[in-house]
Amino acid sequence: MFAAVERLALAGIGALAVIAERADNMIRELAQKGETKREEARHLFQELAAKGEEMKAAFLCRLCQKTNLKEALSLVTREELEELKERIARLEEQLALK
Repeated sequence: MFAAVERLALAGIGALAVIAERADNMIRELAQKGETKREEARHLFQELAAKGEEMKAAFLCRLCQKTNLKEALSLVTREELEELKERIARLEEQLALK
């Protein structure tokens, strides 16, 4: 299951990279034709890149939620880790008292 999820994630990220490259090419062509100024083109590309990063993060988040990736990888949450640390500390205190 993990291999399929990994391929799906990589395909999604790859698609976003292709879109970003095409957007960059389109902006360069507009700038060369004089339809937009260089600074405007740079600003437009930065906006598109930021939007792409947001889309990538949202995609990965949805992917993790849908596939229960956390469970598949046996990952723990920050809260679970803190709880375990506290439990270990309590057990160490109990052992020290014996």
